Amino acid sequence: MTQEERYLFDLNGYLVLKNVLSQKILGLMNTAIDHLESLSEQELKFQNISRDYADDNVYAKVGKKTKQGHKDYCCNILTYGEPFENLIDWPVIMPYLQEMISAPLRIDAASFMSRNTGGGFVFHHGYAELLPYSEYIFDQGTFRCASIKISYALSDVGVEDGCFAVIPGSHKSNFQNPLVGQIPDPNHPLVQPISTQKGDAILFSEDLSHGALENRGGKVRRTLFYSYAPAFQTSWGETTQVGPGFETRATPQRIELVNGPPPFEDQLTKL
Repeated sequence: MTQEERYLFDLNGYLVLKNVLSQKILGLMNTAIDHLESLSEQELKFQNISRDYADDNVYAKVGKKTKQGHKDYCCNILTYGEPFENLIDWPVIMPYLQEMISAPLRIDAASFMSRNTGGGFVFHHGYAELLPYSEYIFDQGTFRCASIKISYALSDVGVEDGCFAVIPGSHKSNFQNPLVGQIPDPNHPLVQPISTQKGDAILFSEDLSHGALENRGGKVRRTLFYSYAPAFQTSWGETTQVGPGFETRATPQRIELVNGPPPFEDQLTKL
């Protein structure tokens, strides 16, 4: 991280990195998702992929179905395998994660989200909630965050398309966010919409109040969310489940990020 990036991340709770994904890998990912969306629920189940619809998600406002009949959903994308498992240790992102977490780390969640016209996501979290699994910490000149998420844009997303939105600085606020539980209003003075182009990434502290505007355009918003935490933190259910043959094709670093490093490794090396 540059000195300016450290300042902005500490100040706002997020960073935007441009063109993190190449056109080639974007093409591979969108083609893979097109294939997934052509499969029936039974066919997905055979591949251990779970398409979870937003109907019972307390944070989600559900959008309309697409012409293909798909509702808003998310799925455990690592089970698909490549190209999505390549992002587990994406070289552009890893140095940021290592500095933001400053401890042996692991991937604790990974999912693909599809949001249609009418869909949105309410504001949630903020430092005042004091959630130990998402806490933002800066101690003695070092970031020690308990949860960092990366939002990868697989499509261009502007304000009309229901882009990601935050309240800058709320990762350090001592007072409850007055907008928690509401779909972000892009015209509200507290709200910062973050438009992205496909291939961009947003890194943010889970302690930051965040959500998504209502999608009022005609496009489907496609986003990958990858989450990282200190190694002692457990993963979020099946979201880190990988596909068959993963350990035969993965690098040691990638395997360690999924399984977690050996316990107490850093302490043992000091003995």
